[in-house]
Amino acid sequence: MDSCCQMPSLMGIVVGVGVYAPRYRRHPVIGVLFVGATTLFLPIVSEVASTVGGVRLVIASLLGSQVSNVECKQVTHLVIVLIWTGTVVVIGISAIIVVAADGREGRNIDPPIILLIKAIWSVYLTVSTLLPAEPHVVIIFIQLFVIMFTKLVFKYSTFYKAKTSFAFGRSPRLIAGYMAQPQQLSGVNPSMPALLVMGEDSVQVERQPHGYSFKEMPDQGDMTRLVTLDKVWRLHDIGILPSSTARTEPRDVMKHKDLCFSFALFKMLRCRFAKYTALEAGFMKTHRFFRNTLLQGADDYERVFRVIEDELSFVHDYYCSCLPIYYSHHLLPVLSIALSLYSIGYCLYLILFFSYHRPVPLGYGQIVCWVPCIENSGNSKTKKLRLGALYFDIVSMYLVLAVLVLAETRDIVSFVCSNWTKVSLVYHCINQASWQQSRIMKKCIASVFNLRECKLLNTWDDKMKQCSILELHPRKITLRVRHLLHLRNRKTKIKVPTSVKAAIFDALKGETSLVSCEGELKHIRPPLSPISYSGTDDISSIALSLCDGKRPAYTILAWHVATSVYEVSHSSTSYPEASGHMIAATRLSCYCAYLVGYCPELLPDDAKWCESLYSDVKDCAYRVLYDAPGVEYQQLVQLLRADSNHEVLKDGARLGKQLVDSKTGWEALARFWSEMILYVAPSENLEGHAEAIARGGELITLLWALLAHDGIIGRRSDTDSAAATSDAGRV
Repeated sequence: MDSCCQMPSLMGIVVGVGVYAPRYRRHPVIGVLFVGATTLFLPIVSEVASTVGGVRLVIASLLGSQVSNVECKQVTHLVIVLIWTGTVVVIGISAIIVVAADGREGRNIDPPIILLIKAIWSVYLTVSTLLPAEPHVVIIFIQLFVIMFTKLVFKYSTFYKAKTSFAFGRSPRLIAGYMAQPQQLSGVNPSMPALLVMGEDSVQVERQPHGYSFKEMPDQGDMTRLVTLDKVWRLHDIGILPSSTARTEPRDVMKHKDLCFSFALFKMLRCRFAKYTALEAGFMKTHRFFRNTLLQGADDYERVFRVIEDELSFVHDYYCSCLPIYYSHHLLPVLSIALSLYSIGYCLYLILFFSYHRPVPLGYGQIVCWVPCIENSGNSKTKKLRLGALYFDIVSMYLVLAVLVLAETRDIVSFVCSNWTKVSLVYHCINQASWQQSRIMKKCIASVFNLRECKLLNTWDDKMKQCSILELHPRKITLRVRHLLHLRNRKTKIKVPTSVKAAIFDALKGETSLVSCEGELKHIRPPLSPISYSGTDDISSIALSLCDGKRPAYTILAWHVATSVYEVSHSSTSYPEASGHMIAATRLSCYCAYLVGYCPELLPDDAKWCESLYSDVKDCAYRVLYDAPGVEYQQLVQLLRADSNHEVLKDGARLGKQLVDSKTGWEALARFWSEMILYVAPSENLEGHAEAIARGGELITLLWALLAHDGIIGRRSDTDSAAATSDAGRV
């Protein structure tokens, strides 16, 4: 009976983690639980299926040798347990992550052979345990096995098809070769590169030393199967997308085009993950179009961030889900939806069958034994003994069937609402003349485009974590409790404010003060350059004496302390007109501090050194503020500037006092932090950013991709930065 009690717990772990929380598999504890549950599931099921003989022997030994002919049956219990088993195996097949990536990417995940073994073992266990069985029981399990093996064959076949596809598995090698070829540009916009969107499998390719390339540049006419970005840009002219309707705003039309733009950028970003350089991946050939298209608007920062978010969501889907492999052929999503509908129908049939056609009597046991007893009169009588309660099995089965229904519904919704479907519809719109002429088709396509992506399917987490070195306002007892529980490093998570996006966008647009060009390559300047600032808020001259020559992590923590000090000095003053700048400065300050302490691999400094520096500064700040958690500005500066404190705290306190004395505004601080986050964003740590995308995303990863598409691939060297600073000071 203990094994029966363990079954629902194991199923809950397998189903919950496998279907609804795949990103948490990377957590050490959850990963161990998931592996353990999937490993122990079938052995425990096998033990449950063989419990009748053991129960018979136990009862006989307890009652004596004269009742050795005890008969026990558990047919209904076994049927339900084996339905559990098959259903969980089906859920495992649906939930398993399969990635058809290029060998250079190093993220290829084949369908595990253990799934096939589990399916075969489930069939063997069912046949050996239940046969011969009643006809309705046979029908139930035949349908279950059809679903199980159809899903297996479907997943294996789609994986191998996507793996050999030039639009999916071998895409990075083809994109790199295509970007190296002379490109034909659109006549509508001569500066628009013909970035590939879809249709690579329809064009003949040939192997080259660098990978693959087209045998000849495809014709740019309307009838070609290859869809490039310039064709998508002309869609509204022929009325395919819902741009021709009176209710659709121009901004909504641009969203559809930007989605295809994001898809084309996603293919280029895959080249970076495949270890191609920025020049080989074609970033330098597209950065002018990227800047002219997205970075020239006055306040269109939401559009910029949306394009990159969609691009990174495509990356997340490709490396962390099975969804993309079904788009290697236009019929595969339809077949997957049909299979999901059949699975839902099967689950509903089982629920109705056990609820109405074959209801379980109240108090019916999991195992029923007939024990012969001899009364005092000498007469023999058979007594029925019930062990366990079958309702536990029924409820558990209903829960698993409900989860399977939800999982299949989630798959259907993902196909209907996914951005992959929308991009695929654009591809077929261009290549199907009948679609362009059909009103019904146009309305159906417009309806799909107007569907917003479900929050459950939104793989990009538009949030930023916050972490502060100085705990300025908590109660003393709270600090003591957190110290006893080793919770001194508290993190919070907030939605990225619009003021933060606006500040970063404004900083990125100021190219002359932020980047330097060497041919086609750009290198971003450090945020302390006096060229970036003008007027009375010249914070760069204040900072140079304190942070000149320091590493970025040191500068971040010192400026974080200074920003906190500045915030305390203005805590009693309200500036409604500067509230946006204040939010941008404080939120970016806390986010950069979080990067130093928790994501140092995404920064230019050594990760271990960053962790050690953050830990030392945090411990020192904790000791300083332990006895004075609610200090005012003057007292805070005095405490932080004590000789026994860490250099970061002393530099931060001096810098904060100078900022207050110089009456520096929040706008200058917001500009500094925007340039700081942009300065540390360029990175060659592809694995670190891939892990960040798998976790749901980081703001610095979004900026890393944004800068790469803008042609910014690195930072100015320290010597160049110092020379530029001195030259600007002389001017």
